[in-house]
Amino acid sequence: MQLKFTKMILVMAVAGLVSACGQKIEKSPDKMVRSGIQRIMTEDNQFNFSGSYQTEFIIQNNENKSSSEITEPTIASEVSAPEASVSEEEYDDDDTSELTEYHRKQMDLYNKSIGKFLGQFGKSFSVPFTGAVDMKKGVMEVIPEVRYEDKNVLISFKFPTYLDFNNLSLYLDGSAITHLSDTMPDNEMVIGDKYMQFTVPQDKAQHLPVADLLKSLPKSVDNGYASIDPSAFKKVDVDAFGKTLEAKYQVNLNTDYASSLKYNTVFLQSLSNALKETAAKADKNNKYKPEDYTLLANIIEALASIYSNNDNVLADTPMGAYLEQLKNKSNLIVNNFYFDSKGRIIGVRVKTDLPMAITGMEEPKGTIRIDYKLRMDYTGSPKFTMQPTPQNSINIGARLGW
Repeated sequence: MQLKFTKMILVMAVAGLVSACGQKIEKSPDKMVRSGIQRIMTEDNQFNFSGSYQTEFIIQNNENKSSSEITEPTIASEVSAPEASVSEEEYDDDDTSELTEYHRKQMDLYNKSIGKFLGQFGKSFSVPFTGAVDMKKGVMEVIPEVRYEDKNVLISFKFPTYLDFNNLSLYLDGSAITHLSDTMPDNEMVIGDKYMQFTVPQDKAQHLPVADLLKSLPKSVDNGYASIDPSAFKKVDVDAFGKTLEAKYQVNLNTDYASSLKYNTVFLQSLSNALKETAAKADKNNKYKPEDYTLLANIIEALASIYSNNDNVLADTPMGAYLEQLKNKSNLIVNNFYFDSKGRIIGVRVKTDLPMAITGMEEPKGTIRIDYKLRMDYTGSPKFTMQPTPQNSINIGARLGW
């Protein structure tokens, strides 16, 4: 009896040792991240998540700068119509100098006021969110909340959204707005308590090989991360946010916008190539025709050109101009990945600064600081808030004759 008990203890000890060795994280930091992301997409792809998106406006202070460092405003656009119509001959150099100084001071006062407003707005504004992912069933849910909270004020709008990849549908709970819009006079589309459904029309959906696209997604995402220099990934001590997640490991990845755009290009090009390879192998028994794959691949290649240095299909648009500016910026994007003892990613935090001018705001000059946090809870049976059905949804596209 004692011998059996001893053998049992030995077996349990060996099993524990093997288990511990199996969970030991010995991979390089870049492979930890790439492996963790692959697990999210292929293995541990049923989970709930939560997080927040916050912005902070940091306004540049011109008070300590010399007048030569401050961009002079265009006087003609700021004086009143009668003043603007007066000829330059009616002003001598002293008058013009005084007028320029006056408008500079006025602009400084205006910028300070806007800066204070944006600073206060950034402190009070946030977008917390929750959601669920069940890729085995092909569904995903995200519930963003647009929130403004401060002393004696709370404004909050939630927009629950549900994606069903099986029927290429998006369901939106717009009751935060429709409860009022439904009561408007002459409203021809009352939503009531139903979800709004946006579905790709069947005549187009039957030519979109989305299932094959999703199969190629993990490898394409990995190719994108593989394009980043492995030395950019650093294992660091777990920070305060990671400790709230009870993370065991943390990997930091600092990139610039050029690297980020390169990642997008490689990722999208990889997707396109995978679709073209599938098209070449498609036979007459395949659900989709070769031209269906080629069409989708060409759409993805057009998206890839937006991020690459090739001809940008959005070159003459505000978005194209915005991306061109990003390519020339050296601002860091600070990414942190948090892992549990099993090597699973249980959280992500991304921080970056954007020059306000890049968003089209020339004045006031300053920076928009973005802080994005995400937490994953691997329950194995994610909880969904929305349960869309044909009975509780209104197909908006069908109503509008799409």
